[in-house]
Amino acid sequence: MAEATTVQSTVQKKPASRKAPGRRAATRKTAARKTAAKRPVARKRAAPKSKVSDTMKEVMYAQLGVYGKLYDEVNTRVSRVRKDAPKQWNELVKRGERVQRDLEKAQKDLGKDLRKQVKKIESRVELEERLDKVRDAVKKLQKRVKKAA
Repeated sequence: MAEATTVQSTVQKKPASRKAPGRRAATRKTAARKTAAKRPVARKRAAPKSKVSDTMKEVMYAQLGVYGKLYDEVNTRVSRVRKDAPKQWNELVKRGERVQRDLEKAQKDLGKDLRKQVKKIESRVELEERLDKVRDAVKKLQKRVKKAA
């Protein structure tokens, strides 16, 4: 059991012992060297990043400009159409009235033509009936003439 206590005491003493402060100092020195070496490289990269970001901003602004022009163009076209809409509406109403009058005239003309055709049909029927009567009368006369002869 004595060995167990000594192992525990040595284990506990090691982390708090001399090695920890030595490591800290060593890491600080190497970290300082690394950052010192990276700083000039970072400065060289910073300039292109600003150029790239400026270019990206310009591209974004150009796209916004395109959308703005598109919006303005659409807006002006819509406003023109809104101004012209009542005029076009009136023109369409007038055109509709003309078409309606033309249709009514065509309907009257067709009605007249149909009436004439119906009258012709009726007159044909009357003529045929009269012709039938005349034929019957002619046949009766022929029979009488044959009997008399």
